[in-house]
Amino acid sequence: MIRRRIDRILAQGEGRQLVWLAGIVLALYLVFCLIGRIWGLDWTDILTLYLDPGNFPIDHQANDIFSLIVTMSGLLILSTLLISVFSNVFSNISEAYRKGERRYRFSGHVLILGGGHPLADMLRALRENRSFDGKDIVVMTSADVEKLRAETEIAVNDARFCKRITWCHGDRSNEEDLRNIRAAYASAIYLIGEDEEAAHDSLSVSSLDLLERICEGSGAPIPCYLALDMHASLDIFQYLANRSTSRLRPEIIHTGDYIAEQLLVDTPFLPVPAGEEFLHIVIAGSERTARSFATVAAHICHFPGFADGKPRTRISFVDAGIRERMDQFVSNHQSLFDLSHYSYVTPEGREVTEPRREYGDFLDIEWEFIDSSLASPYVRAELVKWAQDTGQKLVLAICQEDSDANLTAALHLPKALYAAGIPIAVYQKEHGELMEKAVSTGMYGNIRCYGESGPANDALFLRRSLWGKRVNYLYDLEYGNPPAADADEAWATLSVAHKLSSIASANSIPIKLRSFSLEPTRSCMEALDAGQLEAISEVEHRRWMTSVLLMGYSAAPAADRADRSRFKELKNKQFIHLDIAPYDELAREAEKDRLIVMNIPYIMNEEEIVRV
Repeated sequence: MIRRRIDRILAQGEGRQLVWLAGIVLALYLVFCLIGRIWGLDWTDILTLYLDPGNFPIDHQANDIFSLIVTMSGLLILSTLLISVFSNVFSNISEAYRKGERRYRFSGHVLILGGGHPLADMLRALRENRSFDGKDIVVMTSADVEKLRAETEIAVNDARFCKRITWCHGDRSNEEDLRNIRAAYASAIYLIGEDEEAAHDSLSVSSLDLLERICEGSGAPIPCYLALDMHASLDIFQYLANRSTSRLRPEIIHTGDYIAEQLLVDTPFLPVPAGEEFLHIVIAGSERTARSFATVAAHICHFPGFADGKPRTRISFVDAGIRERMDQFVSNHQSLFDLSHYSYVTPEGREVTEPRREYGDFLDIEWEFIDSSLASPYVRAELVKWAQDTGQKLVLAICQEDSDANLTAALHLPKALYAAGIPIAVYQKEHGELMEKAVSTGMYGNIRCYGESGPANDALFLRRSLWGKRVNYLYDLEYGNPPAADADEAWATLSVAHKLSSIASANSIPIKLRSFSLEPTRSCMEALDAGQLEAISEVEHRRWMTSVLLMGYSAAPAADRADRSRFKELKNKQFIHLDIAPYDELAREAEKDRLIVMNIPYIMNEEEIVRV
């Protein structure tokens, strides 16, 4: 029993070990002082023998036995045991550090909660971003800290920078762990979670609730970027109003949508249809990754000329046994599909559904759900036909959840697609290097890899939030009552739905500029004539309608749209938006679209704001 207690003490923190050692040393010294009086030894004699064995008397004395006991005790405790304890203390400190169990009084640090796949890209971005120079970086993970640290340091490949990172083992949904890493004193928080984690979103949402409570009170606002895996989780946040009094400023990111944004928004991957052409995006797969690709594409792929008879942008899912997943996707976005053309296609025929008559037909995106595999003769023949069709710009995205299957499919497509230079995106979670090798052969045309294995262009989510913040500030300046003092203040009180709407508007700007051959400069915007400005504004309105429908807003029947007396009530309480209507019905509301168009230089480059 005593042995177990001693072992437990030695295994505990270094402070407790030292206290026990000091107590033993002092207690034994006091006992020796009391006994030493028998032989006439005062406290200084005892102290001399206790601290230095070399003071043991050479001449024979009556107190030799007692002096020997004092000397040997000092030798044992102050030499042998002291060395052992200090060695154990240093060993415990070293082991605790390696395992992420040490805690420090950080302030102004960047806090990353989780060790998931975005971590390495985030750290590289923190290294490159000058605004984070000198800031401590704290990573708390529930995974094996030693293993994660080793993997991350190899991926980052910068020993000097990695010294700024402190690794902590802990649970992001545990309040004590969050307080111990001083979350309330952080300058920014990234809530990314772990890879392949059960209940990922639930744990992260619990962590967000704890962080909001921990960060109550006065002080600087703390941006908190929350990454969610499920669209259902995102849907819930979109219906929540922002009533928090915390200093925490949550930004919600869907990880699948964000990965698609890295390709579709931040690179010129998507071709722009010209004249009477239309864009045709074919997506192999129908699960989470495929739905994210389709959702981001639907937010941004809106082009001029639709009102003059140009065909709609077409998004086609291809997957065997797709019927059930089609029904699920349609039901999840019923408000959008009430206004959409969509078809269920098999090699034997096509079932067509048209927009409900009471709403009208004015959306510029249509949908197909093709019930066949990418490798089937039917789909391969259709791909060749589409690639050779001069009336469409074809894009292929291979977005199945199995990276191995995606790689295999990408390398065995009809050769006509490679020869025609059709843009082909291949989702890869692990095999980025293999895809790069395939691209380097030159045999596979315009093929490229995207996904977790590829680098992130906006790893810290700063660009998307900054542009979205500026879009919202434009609206606030025009329609705020009263307007906010600056963009940050206007953004702080905004609901998640309105933040995502502003970010979607900003994300559409790069492809909109390419569609109209424009540059994001004040001189370019001022050179637009009335007809061009009107055309861009109409594109922005059609984009906005698709975005708010995807977010869960519903349209009102055409007969009810003219009565705007209940506009706010319908919008805020029933999620019915009267502005989901053809552009020519909204002469007054079109000013909002022109406001965004004229201020693209402000959104992208922070040039002076122009009031419309």
